[in-house]
Amino acid sequence: MFREDEDWRQKNDVDNILTKYQPPEVLVKYYSGGYNGVSKEGYPIWIEMMANNDQKGLFNSVTKKEIVQYRCYQTECMFKNICPELTKKFGKKIDKAIQIIDLQGLGLKHLWLPAVETYTEVLTLGEAHYPDSLKTAYVINAPAAFPFAYSLVKNFLSEDTRSKIKVFGSNYKEHLLKDIDADQLPVNWGGTAKDPDGDTYCKSKVCLGGTIPDKYYRMNMLSENNDMSKFKTATVQKGSTLQLDYPITVPKSLLRWNFYTDDKDIGFGVFRRTNPDQRQKAAEMEAVVASERVNSHVIPEAGSAVCESTGTYVVRFDNSYSWLNDKKVFYLVEVVEPDAGKDLQIVDSTDF
Repeated sequence: MFREDEDWRQKNDVDNILTKYQPPEVLVKYYSGGYNGVSKEGYPIWIEMMANNDQKGLFNSVTKKEIVQYRCYQTECMFKNICPELTKKFGKKIDKAIQIIDLQGLGLKHLWLPAVETYTEVLTLGEAHYPDSLKTAYVINAPAAFPFAYSLVKNFLSEDTRSKIKVFGSNYKEHLLKDIDADQLPVNWGGTAKDPDGDTYCKSKVCLGGTIPDKYYRMNMLSENNDMSKFKTATVQKGSTLQLDYPITVPKSLLRWNFYTDDKDIGFGVFRRTNPDQRQKAAEMEAVVASERVNSHVIPEAGSAVCESTGTYVVRFDNSYSWLNDKKVFYLVEVVEPDAGKDLQIVDSTDF
């Protein structure tokens, strides 16, 4: 394990990342996260607002590798700059961090495949090369989509890491203040800390994310950030449709999709069969996502839907309106069963 870590550090020149690496401006300005304050025990506090990240903007501007490298840079900054200062200040070894992960506004649209894959790469990097660097993670404002989000990342977390995660709905402030003095916590999260200009988020230290201006966009980045090895290919003949069946055996499972077409638009919809024993037309099925034409040849389409009940769900590509052109579709469809987070400390689940 030690040898593998040393090889990784040498291969990626991690020991020199703080002096040689220049973070992309778009990540510094628009990728949520930052260190602000310390806990009562002296541990640095990392705060991020995941739903504030402009996912499509990010993946039009940087690669997954660049995002992972930036998170590595931030972690090295903690270990080499922040922790040594706190160790000296508190007279004891400080080598862990408190995390506050604010999920305010997180919805199914945020479970977009490239974004989830990037986040799992970050988690994998942390588990492999920065083990035992987490003191406690406070997941706050956990929404209805949280069980799905947790299902997608839990297998990348060690049992030790999972034991340090505490999940809250909106009633989290008094719990944070048990471990963090008010003057070390920004006003927005229940403390009294402000920036010199009165900002209650302490934006001088914590990047809040936000919409990325298209001046940062680079050509063909969306397709580069999709792992095409997982995609399937199909040709939808002119004047016809393609129906893909997905059996749902657990209520409230998540059906999510990501697809694009070669050079023309296509119709797309999701349905539930009312008669599972035979093929049905769209009008005969229960519409889950109403069919409409999408410009998936311009920007890849991604989305998801909660399957409230069991049954056979149909992902339907519609080319019936075209009498001249076949359409080539590259698609990835997945079923994610809900996870109530039985291995987490769910302190307040009233919001999900």
